[in-house]
Amino acid sequence: MKKFLSLFCLFAMLTAFTCENEPLDDGINTTNPGNTNSALIGTWSLTDFDVTLGSTTSFNGESFISDIEIQSTTENYVLNLTSSNFTTNGSYSYDTNIVVNGETFSSEPYTLENVSGSGSYFTNGNEMTIDGSFFEFEFEGSEETSLGGEQTVTFSISPDGQILTFTQDETTSQTDPTTGTVTTSTTNSISKWEKQ
Repeated sequence: MKKFLSLFCLFAMLTAFTCENEPLDDGINTTNPGNTNSALIGTWSLTDFDVTLGSTTSFNGESFISDIEIQSTTENYVLNLTSSNFTTNGSYSYDTNIVVNGETFSSEPYTLENVSGSGSYFTNGNEMTIDGSFFEFEFEGSEETSLGGEQTVTFSISPDGQILTFTQDETTSQTDPTTGTVTTSTTNSISKWEKQ
């Protein structure tokens, strides 16, 4: 079970990159799909990330419920956005707490150093589609770097143009046609960045 939770946590963290519901700023282009917003271009320093992941798996009348909470504790990490590409580098630390069927498991704090990555992106209104991953994560000795494929997140920029926030609030449900197992997953996450 511990290995399953570790893998679930890694998968969810690599796909989660999010923000809170803030009004769109004047710098965000909402009328030209595929246009990259000039307000995004530049170097952004991570100030905080917080992710809550939930999973309920039901099979033959039994339910397996887990919640994972991941919160940054120290940040020395930057995101550089050009008109269509990004790079990341630096280090950060985070804590993870897991609740499985009402029982809480806390992990040791994790620190990742010399993290770097790259990829491409485009925007459509206040949504950003990313090909690559902004973060790496490690959990119980297992390290993951990035997941392939596109991810879509919502973003907002503060009225003064200095704070960039990504959010993801998503619920998905899948049914295994062979076993009838139903899995419902929720992701609520936020990351905040300050312009350098």
